[in-house]
Amino acid sequence: MQISGPSLLNPGLPQVEPHVTAWAQESGLLSAEAAEQARRECHTAFAGRVWPWAPPERLAELSRLVLWMFVVDDRSDADRAASGTVDAELEAMVCAVTGGKRAVPEPAPATVRVLAEVVPRVADCMGPAWRARFIRHLSEWIGTNRDMIQRRADRSVPAPQAYVCWRRVSGAVGWCFDLIEYAQDAELAEPVWSSPACRRLRDTAADVICWTNDLFSVRKELLSGETSNLVVVLQHHRCLALQEAVDEAHRWLSWRIAELPVATGNLQAAALTMGLAPDEQAAVGRYVEGIGAWARGFLDFCEESARYAEAGRPGSG
Repeated sequence: MQISGPSLLNPGLPQVEPHVTAWAQESGLLSAEAAEQARRECHTAFAGRVWPWAPPERLAELSRLVLWMFVVDDRSDADRAASGTVDAELEAMVCAVTGGKRAVPEPAPATVRVLAEVVPRVADCMGPAWRARFIRHLSEWIGTNRDMIQRRADRSVPAPQAYVCWRRVSGAVGWCFDLIEYAQDAELAEPVWSSPACRRLRDTAADVICWTNDLFSVRKELLSGETSNLVVVLQHHRCLALQEAVDEAHRWLSWRIAELPVATGNLQAAALTMGLAPDEQAAVGRYVEGIGAWARGFLDFCEESARYAEAGRPGSG
């Protein structure tokens, strides 16, 4: 698969990575074994790939959230016997995110304490409208992990259109796209963010990223019994063989990749008609660049991470 744009890596990553890894172990988020897994799977490098222009202090906060995200993802993939504990932990995370600056009890899981520590520092750097949507998107993503646990237990497979809408949330791109503005210190004016053109760009880029992930992870998820994957959805609802479903998913992805520059141009054109101040117009340009870097950086991460290498992937379509 081909996603246009240069391969980028934040130059501050070597400075930030050891400090963030040490913090994650001290906070209890990562054990020594989990820290080694994070290194092999390039978790911190993920942040350097998708937010390549963040200054070191903001890259550090972004890296903390990325390490947390992967821990939550792996916890949600835990065996079914632990699903009740994980569900309670996810609920506590939502409370930590939405509860303002209310103190989190010391015995709370590290995933909850990390949110209570990092999210206020990030959110306080941005305006109220940005903060509200970031918190909303983050809470919604936490909730989709509960959906995945339930769906896996029920062996239920969502319908294709319902899956596409749900996947845009479960792929974490909502709150991660919000962090483009934080990473580049360039907040979008609310009329821009709320515009149909910006929504189309976000949805198109989300589909590119999420379906890329589905293709890279399908072998791993088939082995674990996961049903929240585009290939599995197409195979089930269209009565396809596995390779046929993979090929169809590649066709869907190619179509969305082709739409990405169109959606980008439409947002840029729409922004020119909004009467924006120069700094607001500049923020649109930086956001568009950030979306492109996110899509390309995510592909680079998938290709270099050991997270998907062990299970392998079905044919290239």
